[in-house]
Amino acid sequence: MDVEFDSVKDAINRDKHGVSLAFGARIVDHPVAIELPSSREIDGEIRYKAPAPFDERLWTAVFVRRGTTIRFISVGKSNDGERRLYKDRVKGRSERP
Repeated sequence: MDVEFDSVKDAINRDKHGVSLAFGARIVDHPVAIELPSSREIDGEIRYKAPAPFDERLWTAVFVRRGTTIRFISVGKSNDGERRLYKDRVKGRSERP
C-alpha cells in the first residue's frame, strides 16, 4: 500500500488531533480495523473511514483510495457514532458461526 497526504493538512491534523496523518497507515493495517464507506463523496471520490483500537482508545482514519494509493484526509480519536458502529460490527463478526 502506498500512502500519501498533504503536508499542510498533516500539520493541521497534528494541531487538532495530536497525531500525524501517517498514523492512518497503522490504523488501516490493523488486523481488526473495519473499512466503511463514508457518507461523503467529494469530487467524485468515495471517502472511507477505518476505526481501529490503539492504546486502549479507538482511532479513526478518513481517506480516499486512488488505485493502490491511500490518501489520508483526517486521523483522530473516534467519535461516539464511530465507536458504536465499530462495536456493532465487531460484535457481528464474533456472532457468525
